[in-house]
Amino acid sequence: MRTVAGAIAVIGALVLSGCGGGDHPAKRSHAPRPSATASAEPTALTVGFYGTADEIAAYKQAVDNYDAAQQSVTLTLETWPTAAAMMTDLAAGKPAPDVFLAGRGDLDVLEQDKLISPVDELLAARNVDLGDAYSREALEAFSADRHLTCMPYAATPQVIYYNTDLIDFTTMKAEGLATPGNLDSGRWTVPTFAAAVEWASRPATGERALSLPTSVEGLAPYLYSGKGKVVDDESKPTSLAFSDPSNQSTWDQLLPVLSGHGAMLSAKQLKKHSPLQWFERGKLGMLVGDRSLVPELRKQPGLHWDVISLPSVSGTTTIGDYSGLCLSAHTKQTQAAADLLAYLVSKPAVSLVAQSGFIVPVNTEVAMSDDFLQPTQQPLHAKVFVNNTRSMHILPIPSATLVTLDGQVGGLVAQLLKPAADVGGTTAQIDATSKPIFEALNASLSPSPSASATATGSGGS
Repeated sequence: MRTVAGAIAVIGALVLSGCGGGDHPAKRSHAPRPSATASAEPTALTVGFYGTADEIAAYKQAVDNYDAAQQSVTLTLETWPTAAAMMTDLAAGKPAPDVFLAGRGDLDVLEQDKLISPVDELLAARNVDLGDAYSREALEAFSADRHLTCMPYAATPQVIYYNTDLIDFTTMKAEGLATPGNLDSGRWTVPTFAAAVEWASRPATGERALSLPTSVEGLAPYLYSGKGKVVDDESKPTSLAFSDPSNQSTWDQLLPVLSGHGAMLSAKQLKKHSPLQWFERGKLGMLVGDRSLVPELRKQPGLHWDVISLPSVSGTTTIGDYSGLCLSAHTKQTQAAADLLAYLVSKPAVSLVAQSGFIVPVNTEVAMSDDFLQPTQQPLHAKVFVNNTRSMHILPIPSATLVTLDGQVGGLVAQLLKPAADVGGTTAQIDATSKPIFEALNASLSPSPSASATATGSGGS
């Protein structure tokens, strides 16, 4: 079980062992200390990442740099299009790479299947200094049983991308409309959000205000923001909880905004182009997404855009996931793999990947540097990504299960966003549809009775 106390103990132990006790963390080097290994033949290692082709290309830069510099190591890169695809392969018995990227949402599955090994002692031995360079939230996310199970790497907080020509806050304010107060923080309320939706809704010209994913992830942040429930039990969910009474106020405030005339892309428009394509064409005011959209949007000539937080119902909340670099429990080259891991989380390697624009690094030194903020490029308020990481809620649902859930309830979520929707009936149906999916998940995470019987009866006569 992950506990705050356990995470704090891990942080303290790593800081002390990595910093030599007395030195200030900011004065310590982040360069990994190579292990003293020698071999006549190069050590063969595999390293795994998931993402789009462009994202993989960014990770590959760091991998290639290490491969070129280390004569004693040869690296093979294994890739997947998504975290869910990777987890599906691992569940089917494909060996995990020696070092690989994984989402915090999949950590329980990786631990259950004994696919990863703690990294704290190995990183401390290589002078990987956490100090003040990593948020407590990121370290807690990967802490269990007083160990660091994987090294925090990046975050994927959901934000709103908005077209600054279609949603001009300066003009709106001059006309007496509600606008956000501080664009660096990116915080705004549902009434302010509603004003922007109405401003950008122009059905006559085919311009729409917003595209919201018709998925669990699309609505979850607002339920959390409204102090409601997404699942019945955060530690071991057995059902979605969209119909829970704690969510009623959120539905009352949010759904009228989303179902307003011309607010959302129509079914006809969605058949013609994706939400991203409508946004790139300058016909969509707001688009929900994470940092990975940045490089694609920068390629669009004449498109002016920025980012802002998701609107707050009762508090600023978003959803997303942390990714961490994990060490395979079955690697035959533990020391060489740990050397590679230490390099990949070093400031130079993370800065190189951050320059590509795809990731939000959890290394705060990199996140507040120009390597990430890139002040001469869009978005102007890139700090919104960093600020939202602090209020990011991780759904307690593995990535492969989320794909299944969205496939089953996506149509019902779309119904919920229509005018005069039967909120009570639809949310109850969403919850009921989710129960068999969670039953299958929990069954897969529980030790089989036969295995338990074998373990307890192994003392035999």
